[in-house]
Amino acid sequence: MEKYFELKCALEYIEQHILDSCTQEEIARAACVSLSSLQKLFRYVFNHSVGEHITKRKMTLAGEELLSGSASVAELAAKYGYSSTEAFSRAFRKVNCCLPSDYRRGHGAQSAFSPPTLSEEGVSWEAPALLQAMRELEDCFVICFDIAGMKQLNALSWEAGDQALVRAAELIHAHKTGSMRLFRIGGDEFALVTPFRRAEQAQRLVDAVLAHNGESFLFKGQAVPLCLWGWYGRNTAVSLSPDPIGHLHSQMQRSRIE
Repeated sequence: MEKYFELKCALEYIEQHILDSCTQEEIARAACVSLSSLQKLFRYVFNHSVGEHITKRKMTLAGEELLSGSASVAELAAKYGYSSTEAFSRAFRKVNCCLPSDYRRGHGAQSAFSPPTLSEEGVSWEAPALLQAMRELEDCFVICFDIAGMKQLNALSWEAGDQALVRAAELIHAHKTGSMRLFRIGGDEFALVTPFRRAEQAQRLVDAVLAHNGESFLFKGQAVPLCLWGWYGRNTAVSLSPDPIGHLHSQMQRSRIE
C-alpha cells in the first residue's frame, strides 16, 4: 500500500508539472522517496524509466495538439521544454512513429499513452483518444499488429528498434483507408480501428500487411528483416471498459502468421 501512494504521488506530480521541465529529483521528493527507489518502482510497475514516462506523456499530448490545433512545431517544441525543433522531432518520432510534420498529414501512429489509473486490481490505461475512436465504430473490428523479435532489434540498437516501429507504421498505412485510425498501444504494438463489420474484411487487411514479412529496412547500411504478427477482434462491449488497451490484449483472438 505504501508503494501505491508513492507511485500515485509521483504520477500526479508529473501530470501537474508536465510543462514545467521538472527534474526526476523533484518528482522523487514529491513522492517522499529516493530517486533510486522511484526509478526502480517505475521499472518494476511500468517496465520503463521515469524519463521515458515523461517523454511519452509529452509526445502524446503534443500529438493531440498537432491533430486538433494550429500550433507550429517550433511552438510545441518550446512548450514541451525542448531547446530545438530537431530534438523535439526526434523525441516525437520515437513515440508517434513519424516526424511531427508528417503526423499532421495523417502518418505515423497516434500514441495511446494516457496517465495510468492505479487500483487494487492493478494498473489500467484509459487512453481516451483510442476509446473515443472505438466508441464511434462500435461493433466493428479492431486489428492489432506487433513486431516479432523486438528484443533482438533493440539489442542490435535502440535506433534500429525505433526504425522498425516507423517501418511497421508505414506498412500498415499502405493498406488502410483514410477513415481508419492507427494507434500505438504498447512498446511495439499497434491498434487499427476500422469500419469493418465482417471478419473476412479484417483478415484480408491482416494478410496484406503480413505479406511484407521478411522484407528488410536499411539500418546504417545493414539490411534488417522485419516481421509482424497480426490479429483482430470485434469491438463490442469495449465502450464500457475503463481500460481499452487491456481489453484488446485480453479479448481478441490472436491469429499468428509465421
